[in-house]
Amino acid sequence: GLGAKNESQQYSAKSALVYNTNDASIIFEQNGFERRPIASITKLMTAMVALDYKIPWDKEADILPNEYVIGGQLLLHPGERATIRDLVAASLVGSANNATLAYVRELGIPTEEFIRQMNRKAIELGLEQTEFFDVTGLNPKNVSTAYEVARLADVAFTKYPVIAELTSQTGYDFTALGSGREHTIKNTNKLVSEWGETLTGSKTGYLYEAEYCLV
Repeated sequence: GLGAKNESQQYSAKSALVYNTNDASIIFEQNGFERRPIASITKLMTAMVALDYKIPWDKEADILPNEYVIGGQLLLHPGERATIRDLVAASLVGSANNATLAYVRELGIPTEEFIRQMNRKAIELGLEQTEFFDVTGLNPKNVSTAYEVARLADVAFTKYPVIAELTSQTGYDFTALGSGREHTIKNTNKLVSEWGETLTGSKTGYLYEAEYCLV
């Protein structure tokens, strides 16, 4: 993200880059090619690979107790279930780590193989500085550069319309199966609600090692 300018015309972000997707040109960069942890921006790649596997959107799913890890969560009460669509939305809009683990598990692909596919896709996209070790972004070894994150996001938001649609919404509402309780997931990017429909997709991330991330 771009922080406030200081007197030397630098930005507070350790790495920043503005990328023109029309002609693949770099408008601005500051340490844009420095490899850094990307935290929950990882979830864009997770969603792309899941979509490549043909997500069963309407399949009913639950979240297992061991999937309630640290970070953002979708809280389902005992007996409540959601659809895969709801879990993907919770992952992309609310950055819920447990929902991400749950929908990857529900796809029936071993996690190790799924992560291999994430890395294969990075290679296919020419992202040589991007590497993944988990599906949520909690692992600080998930790394990329501001430049490659921009290219990754360009693919996610243009080739996968559902990712663009979900991540540009101020929130996502769904009714839990089994209880009828209404859930509201708010977008972790407050700029989405401020800018309305001027954004075509976004993703936040936070990890101690990564600090605050935004694409």
